[in-house]
Amino acid sequence: MARNGYFQVVNEDGRAWLRVHMPEEGGETVSVEDVMQYLDKISLEDYDVSELNQYIQNGEFDLPFNLSASEVLPESEKCIITVEDEGRRALARFYPPVSGGAAMEEQDIISDLRLAGVRHGIHKKAINHFLANREYCHDYIIAEATQPVQGYDAEITYFFDVNATAKPKLNEDGSVDFHQLGNIKTVTAGEKLATLKPANRGRAGISVLGTPLKPKKVKVRHLRFGRNIEISPDKCNIYSKVAGHVTLVDDMVMVSDIYRVPADVDSSTGDIDYNGTVEVAGNVNTGFRIKAEGDIIVNGVVEGAVLISGGNIVLKRGMQGMERGELRAAGNITAKFLENCKVSCEGGLRADAVLHSEVECREQIQVRGKKGLINGGSVRTYAGIHATSLGSTMGSSTQVEIMSDIELGKRANKLKEDIQEKEKNLRDIEKMADAIREMRKSRQEVTPEQVKNVKTAALSKPILKKEVQEMRREREELLARIEKNRNVCIKVEGTVYSGVKIVVKDAMRIVKDKMTHCRLVREGADVQMKGL
Repeated sequence: MARNGYFQVVNEDGRAWLRVHMPEEGGETVSVEDVMQYLDKISLEDYDVSELNQYIQNGEFDLPFNLSASEVLPESEKCIITVEDEGRRALARFYPPVSGGAAMEEQDIISDLRLAGVRHGIHKKAINHFLANREYCHDYIIAEATQPVQGYDAEITYFFDVNATAKPKLNEDGSVDFHQLGNIKTVTAGEKLATLKPANRGRAGISVLGTPLKPKKVKVRHLRFGRNIEISPDKCNIYSKVAGHVTLVDDMVMVSDIYRVPADVDSSTGDIDYNGTVEVAGNVNTGFRIKAEGDIIVNGVVEGAVLISGGNIVLKRGMQGMERGELRAAGNITAKFLENCKVSCEGGLRADAVLHSEVECREQIQVRGKKGLINGGSVRTYAGIHATSLGSTMGSSTQVEIMSDIELGKRANKLKEDIQEKEKNLRDIEKMADAIREMRKSRQEVTPEQVKNVKTAALSKPILKKEVQEMRREREELLARIEKNRNVCIKVEGTVYSGVKIVVKDAMRIVKDKMTHCRLVREGADVQMKGL
């Protein structure tokens, strides 16, 4: 490797001079910044900076450059240490001695490294190379960190079709094809449902300064499941305990049996409360109620009834609620039409028409059938809304809203505070137990009251750990939801009629003039119309 050019301060004729040596072919020339850094280190300040800069730029070094009218002290060889890349490596740059100055030895270089804070990963070979070759104005990699070992995210593999649940086929015209729902996935007793490959957090490295170099954060996941499922001792596999119907709702695997009603839900059946999935062949009449821990599937029409599902709700025809009907689902809701009813779900909504209803969802709302109409009432969600038309020429009071996630952020912050408090309680329990162990080890008297307190604390410890784990999971889900919904909007493929009230995360706009083929987004404190 070609040697770089270098410089030396020499004392001649009672003055201090700068003598510059040219590099070998392919080597680097001397820079004025390097010279000034060195002169600052030896405290030589009374030189003319502009003349020095011109001298270096001209590149004519046959004659030395006069730095000072008087001689300088015979400084020994110098070593300037630079720590780079957050402590991942340290560079050493050496400079020759002033006339009469001493050469550096290994211990001098080690001492300079210590003064710079370098404690780890020092390359003795680099030091020996310098001592043997004395290459100046050249960066030696004098120390390198022990790099962290990167881990990897947890990964869950599901052994059933997770995408088919309550996601019917969407026709080319935007309508929903209820003949190809594909939402019932049967499993047998003992069948494996999912496997977890746990996260590997990696291993911390050590910087040249002796401080930890943390590996990148990884995503930790757990197998989440409901009733009728058992988990292996290593917590990495789950199996169905019964023959039934498997679904995945918000990363939770659920297995349930299916209860089939061969005709209508009416006075012949009474209300239905079932811990699995309910499928109704006919209608659900006014005044009756279906509650299911799994899905609810109705092949006919739902009138002024109440349907509460721990999974998804599928209405193959629709609901005429008569202002008495109500749908509540922990998963998604799919319906041909919804009219004069109240709807809420933790998942998303897909329908051909929503008329004079109160709708609130967590995920996306799609009303995109042949009519794809939202008219009357209010439709609210945290995610996006995609419809064909909003409102009508009749001017029915219609509100379409993307809700603000401020409350979600407040909940996430509250969970963080609660987690910190419970973790403090866990540390206090450990301290109490350690104190009792030390007292027994040193044969100090331990009172029955102290023993009782330790036992009580020990019993509460697993409960606290479980609560912390659950709160961490909830907080991670909230933060993921907030990030997912950061840039959502309202899309309308057809017409937005005048009089419709649009709300996007607390920004509000009442449509004055009819609009078509647009996106409604929040910009600052206003709702603006954009093209699709």
